Amino acid sequence: MTAVDCVGAISEALSSYVVDREWEQTSKRWGRQQLSQKLLRLRSTRKWTRKVAAQAAGIPESALRNYELMKSAPKEEHLDRLANAFGIRAESLHYYDFSDTDLIAQAFFQFAATYGFEPVANERYSALKPTSPFMKAFLKKWAAQYAQIESDSDRDDYERWKDNYAADFDPSQFPLRYEYDPRESWVPITPWQNRMQSKKLPELRARCTPAKTQLDLAREADLSLATLRSYEQGARVPKYAALQKLSSALEVKRGALVFTDFGSPVQAAHALFQLSASYGLIPVQLEEGPALLARAPVPDSFLFEWAKRYETRVKRADEYDEWLDQFDYFEHDKSDGYVEKFRRHEIRQPNGSSLIDGYVYSDFCPFDERFKKGYALP
Repeated sequence: MTAVDCVGAISEALSSYVVDREWEQTSKRWGRQQLSQKLLRLRSTRKWTRKVAAQAAGIPESALRNYELMKSAPKEEHLDRLANAFGIRAESLHYYDFSDTDLIAQAFFQFAATYGFEPVANERYSALKPTSPFMKAFLKKWAAQYAQIESDSDRDDYERWKDNYAADFDPSQFPLRYEYDPRESWVPITPWQNRMQSKKLPELRARCTPAKTQLDLAREADLSLATLRSYEQGARVPKYAALQKLSSALEVKRGALVFTDFGSPVQAAHALFQLSASYGLIPVQLEEGPALLARAPVPDSFLFEWAKRYETRVKRADEYDEWLDQFDYFEHDKSDGYVEKFRRHEIRQPNGSSLIDGYVYSDFCPFDERFKKGYALP
């Protein structure tokens, strides 16, 4: 390698490092913000000072202050101690980054495939329907709790129920998250992200026309062959800069190469509380069973289009997989038979004129009395 090449390589490495660090800080910010709000709410509910909460958890008051002010990410041990102090499940203090718009659709796709959900849609509603026994039971209980909210005190009871949710599960129902070990029966796949990544890259290389070898992809993504092999062997996962290069070379969304580990089904249930709150889904009990209903235009049209594609997954598996890997949550095409269910809300003025107040309603809600006249969303 010449001196010029050496300088170029060092410059490229430094540039990638800076990009990776910026992405890591951005991705952590959302989780820190959510945890901060949760800790403040828990203290307020119990009327605890920060000093009392820290003493109850057996952690330094300075550490709790940093968590509440979003200055640092909590240690796993501290999360467990805080959960014990507040009398809640530790899973309720784990937050995932649902702020990265490039990853949202893939987060839904991966969650559904791993834990047992499928999209359903018709002219009245679009929703996620559970398919695994565990998630069916979980969503039925969740819908029952949600349906009882009528006042602020009911809301507090509802939040306490979510914070303490737990249930037994059969790991054999989740073969993408657990594997069979003759010595120990079913055990978690760890590290899960590495395993999924090691499978995905060869699949995407094979799908290219013509198929790409490891060397082809390494050259196009400007990565060393050893680095690419380490990804495909599950030794490590690519960071932001490498993800950008790989997704461009493979012509897929960056999210198709990012795998979020939602952990056990119980932890996944707590993650679903967060995902649903962030992207407008509510638990309801339909005649067909429990479901997560889209209550706003964007998640509704997303689930509607996904449901139509989902119907083709058996006969046109390759096309379906390609659609998943190239899909954008906020820029998808709604022209494929999509039924618009939402309308602008107008207020009739005393003089007879109409004022559009900016709210959006759905005319379709056949199962929830609180929304029988439509949803009101800012």
